[in-house]
Amino acid sequence: MDNRPVQLERHPIREFYQQNSKTLNAFLMCVLVFILGEIVIGAVMGAHGTFLSVSQVFLTIRLAAFVALFGLCQQLVICVGGGGLDLSVGYIATLTGICAGHIMNGQNSGVLLSVLTALAIGGFFGLCNGLLTAYLKLPSLVVTMAMANIVQGIVNAYVSKVAIEGNAAPALQWLAARFTGVFPNILIVVVLVTAVMMVLFRRTSLGVRILGVGANENTAYLSGVNVKRVRCAAFVASGILAALIGLLLLGYLGHASKDMASNYVMPSIVAVVVGGVSINGGEGNYLSVVLGAVVLQSLTNLFVALGWGDAGKWLGYGLILLVMLAAYIRNKRKR
Repeated sequence: MDNRPVQLERHPIREFYQQNSKTLNAFLMCVLVFILGEIVIGAVMGAHGTFLSVSQVFLTIRLAAFVALFGLCQQLVICVGGGGLDLSVGYIATLTGICAGHIMNGQNSGVLLSVLTALAIGGFFGLCNGLLTAYLKLPSLVVTMAMANIVQGIVNAYVSKVAIEGNAAPALQWLAARFTGVFPNILIVVVLVTAVMMVLFRRTSLGVRILGVGANENTAYLSGVNVKRVRCAAFVASGILAALIGLLLLGYLGHASKDMASNYVMPSIVAVVVGGVSINGGEGNYLSVVLGAVVLQSLTNLFVALGWGDAGKWLGYGLILLVMLAAYIRNKRKR
């Protein structure tokens, strides 16, 4: 009698899908939304071949880039667990954009000082969020909402005394707003950030600590990880990234306004959820967030083309968030 253990047959395709299911599902959603948009626009408006054209796809990716970048801020605070969210990112970006516009005044020579200013602004408000949530144990939703109102108050007080002046530097406008052929230059930033985040979460000890805290903070603490410091650092990183995104948004728009980034807060959260990232933390798949942002932007383009405008866009965001959260809770209960 052969007592050797039976080796189960391996299925490479099935294993690949299981390892990358959320990314593949998000990609499939992108494809389905583009196909749906082509069918609907063709049937309703008679404009066949426009929604799936190469130029339209790249335009969608360009518009989705900022949602994806703000989504990284959300993912950083979500993946360390504790029910983290950062509602202040759009307001930090706005304050940074206004200050940077005054500093640059349309000159490339002001870019370095603007970057340093962004690091200071983002680091300060991110540190405030981190200290209050990680060390004082205050809910991040309340803390970052309060911080958002504080920053918006600073912006309102500032613009009531000083006119918003100054334009983005030409180099920043090239990076954030220009195309090379049909290729949007902002996609360079998204690709680089995606590559860095993939290496961070999969190949570095820092990424292991971040995800470990989100997966099980007690185990991480017993392993010698300073849980409070890691969670505080996540909010600091979120604030700094939001400020740097504010610079890119300034380059995209050409000039600042007092509400230039506040509308990105809700979509950034929805992009993370659509991407399949666990809201309980412990997951660091940023590529899924990028794809989630593309899904949202594709739906937005469809709503605008159908004449639904902002009302349809925000209604769609809310419904998508509710559906995705309901599906997440349902799957969690099954386990």
